[in-house]
Amino acid sequence: MRRITGCLPLAAALLVLAGCGDSDDGGASAAGTSSPTAEASEEPEPTDEPTEEPVADDEVSCSTDDAPQVTVADPGAEPRALMELSPTAGQTVGLDMTILTESTQTLGGVAQPPQQIPPMIFGLAVTIDEVTDEQISMSVVYDRAEFDSDDPQLQAAMGSMVGLTSTVTTDRSGVFIEGDIDTAGVSDPALAAAIGQMGAQLEQLAVPLPREPVGVGAVWDVATAVDSNGVVFCSTTTYRLTEFDGTAYTFETEVTQQALPTTLEQGTATIEVLEGTGAGSGTSSGNLSFPMAVTATSSGSNSILLLVEDGSNRGEIGTDVSLEMQLTTRE
Repeated sequence: MRRITGCLPLAAALLVLAGCGDSDDGGASAAGTSSPTAEASEEPEPTDEPTEEPVADDEVSCSTDDAPQVTVADPGAEPRALMELSPTAGQTVGLDMTILTESTQTLGGVAQPPQQIPPMIFGLAVTIDEVTDEQISMSVVYDRAEFDSDDPQLQAAMGSMVGLTSTVTTDRSGVFIEGDIDTAGVSDPALAAAIGQMGAQLEQLAVPLPREPVGVGAVWDVATAVDSNGVVFCSTTTYRLTEFDGTAYTFETEVTQQALPTTLEQGTATIEVLEGTGAGSGTSSGNLSFPMAVTATSSGSNSILLLVEDGSNRGEIGTDVSLEMQLTTRE
């Protein structure tokens, strides 16, 4: 199954990491409570395949089996050029990613105190492994993971990320083909799942480019299906090319997401996704000689409302997450 992870899954992964020190078993649980707990609001790892509800004609529809669809709305001004990636095997670029996250939650309609997650900083060493006429394969090594917290469990969780390797393959236009992160050395299943979600976020740095010549002012849309532990979001990202000299580029982005109705089974609990939305914007810059943006800033917000049932216990959990991300190139 094609897995593409966007803003909401990353935010959920951060919440899982931030909550590691507060849960005895490290995982989400909806069992044994008179109303759903805060831990139950973390995105579940289903034990069974999710059941997708029928989609009405006026609702969005998408599939994780489909490749990202790139549609050019405006080719931009002359001169125009084809934005085909041309990296060199063996090339390595060091990147630092800083993430700020805040969440608020409602349990049974009652607002809970906001959760401010300390800043996280990740160091990434991106190496081009192979370049063919059709594909680009790269590996990403986490060489830095810092979390401004005195909690030893959180520090240990972040430290376990250092040395992990993620792999990403795209075509020569930057369209994602496949990706994975090796979490074999992470013993905590909940932490491994969270890190896997964050590793998949690297796919978003590989920008799907138009397959036709474009110039400054060009606008294109990329439609994808975002899969987060069985919760599927239909996502549309709009790119507007603001600078382009034939190799170097800068563009602005806007993204919207909407969840498909889904029912998940986790242990003895049934979790129904009642609604979910996301939105964000940002600016990214890069060069066609490298398949990822090398500087970027973005901000976004996501909301999800779940109905959790476990025996006689039944209640709604709402979670709102906002995050800011900054990506910089190392000197």
